[in-house]
Amino acid sequence: MGITNFFLRIIESKKTPYIVLIIFTAFLISPIVLMIFTSFKGYEEVFKWPPTILPQNPTLEAYVRVLNSEATLALRNSSIIAGSTTALVLLGSIFTAYALSRFSFRGSKKILLLFLVTRIIPPISLLVPYYLFLNSLGLINTYIGMIILYTYLSYPLIVWLLKSFFDEFPQELIDAALVDGCSRTGAILRVVLPLSATGIAAAAIISFLWTWNEFLYAVIFTNTFDVSPITIAVFLFVGDYVIEWHAMSAVGIFASLPTILFFIFAQKYIIEGLIKGGLKF
Repeated sequence: MGITNFFLRIIESKKTPYIVLIIFTAFLISPIVLMIFTSFKGYEEVFKWPPTILPQNPTLEAYVRVLNSEATLALRNSSIIAGSTTALVLLGSIFTAYALSRFSFRGSKKILLLFLVTRIIPPISLLVPYYLFLNSLGLINTYIGMIILYTYLSYPLIVWLLKSFFDEFPQELIDAALVDGCSRTGAILRVVLPLSATGIAAAAIISFLWTWNEFLYAVIFTNTFDVSPITIAVFLFVGDYVIEWHAMSAVGIFASLPTILFFIFAQKYIIEGLIKGGLKF
């Protein structure tokens, strides 16, 4: 009974949730912290045994190595691919989701279900057919090919997210805009989109982050650093005999920093948009 009461006091304590969260957070961010420390180590210290956690002689050697490599080109590629994919996905999904939300027609629910089914299919199972398809069009190792692939990955879920968000949009505001002389397209552009900015921002952020961080399709469908995104740039520092851990860590920071900053500044829109536009069927 004494042990039972002891555990009950721990569970009921107001400090317990905070302690658990601190431990859990420390566990999650520890790899990131180690990566940052490693990126400031020199070449010799990286291979020192026993290994050090804090850099004994902090240096920017790894960052100079990365900036003088093709990793900078990979950053440009990721920006082009992720930005173009996000713009294309939003352009299509906004009008698709709005039509499915506001105009009920025969088979509309089946079409919505098809969007879900296409997203349920594991992307890895489509590698071969997609490779054969893009190869026949000459789009392997091209920006267009990568944008097509990532649009497929993001588009169905973004449609579902925005459709649920538009379902909650007040019809009265749209009717008022139509009475004032707006066309249906004008009502969408002047009323619906500005007032739905939170949900659209959340959808854009999700699409961008998924595209930026994707690895599997990138490693299969690109074979030169003229097109390869930043997630592939880590292989620049993996040699036959030596792995430059400090340079790999620096690349990891370059790859993670945009997404981390993006999330910090936009987390309000992500959380609010997901709450308001929670997936439902």
